[in-house]
Amino acid sequence: MKKLLFTLCLILAGTNAFAQRFDEAESGDWAIGLNVPITWADKVHLGVQPKVQYYVTPRFRSEASFGYYFEASHRIDWDLNLNFHYLFPMKDTGLWIYPILGVQFLHRHQTVSIDDDDNQARVGLNIGAGFQYDIEEHLFVNAETKYTYTNDYDRGNVLIGIGYRF
Repeated sequence: MKKLLFTLCLILAGTNAFAQRFDEAESGDWAIGLNVPITWADKVHLGVQPKVQYYVTPRFRSEASFGYYFEASHRIDWDLNLNFHYLFPMKDTGLWIYPILGVQFLHRHQTVSIDDDDNQARVGLNIGAGFQYDIEEHLFVNAETKYTYTNDYDRGNVLIGIGYRF
């Protein structure tokens, strides 16, 4: 029993020794990255989304992104987003969670139609949550889920991404 207890103590001590906490971002830091968004409303839609982030304070950042969604069901979408995040650290783990609030401009284009009504633009409100894990001091991965509310075309989004802060 003593050997088992001693082994468990060593494992816990070793786990704690490998937990890393990198320096927080500073006001004025920038980050660039790429998300892979999966969106759904009537059909599942996959895309790419480059992003730029600016740290207003070490915990509050703005994010501008452009999403391009590959053709699905004779439809191509693209969107512009301006989101805001407030980062909450998870105790000495390199993991951050954050709420998402922002706006989106969405453009939908039907590829097999001559009717201009099939090409529509919408403005919506983004709301959601995400988490970020710091791999190294400047390199991080993130995952987000958000919902976009518009007057007639709401849609859910799941994004997985990577970024570099400098």
